[in-house]
Amino acid sequence: DGYRNARIHRFSVDGNLINSWGEPGNGGPGQFQLPHSLLIAPDGKVYVCDRANRRIQIFSAEGDYFSMWTGMGGPNNLVIDSNGVFYLAEQEADGEGPMVSIRDGDGSIMARWETRHAHGLWVDSSGDIYLGLTTSKSVDKWVRKG
Repeated sequence: DGYRNARIHRFSVDGNLINSWGEPGNGGPGQFQLPHSLLIAPDGKVYVCDRANRRIQIFSAEGDYFSMWTGMGGPNNLVIDSNGVFYLAEQEADGEGPMVSIRDGDGSIMARWETRHAHGLWVDSSGDIYLGLTTSKSVDKWVRKG
């Protein structure tokens, strides 16, 4: 719900509202400044990229809070691969440029590097990373080695 209500809405396949949660804020669980994107993992957990608060909050599909990942630039987009590894496109923060980070299931950083500003991100079955770049209107591809 992004720039307005700072809420997450869940709908049925036929478009009926099932539930909503969240409120504007920068404090505790369920408070969002800018829920920019979300990921529903295979286990059903909902990962909310709260970009302006520079964190990812994790919930059940019903809105029950589980945990929070911090220590990142503003998260633009998060994806998960078939091995349960997370890939995150981060905005610049604290004097660092835009980053891509690879994280384990607990949110711990496995790898992180500076890149051009990525608004979107995807990982293919070979582990290659694709970054959607807004300022240059292009796509960067990072090829996995090894």
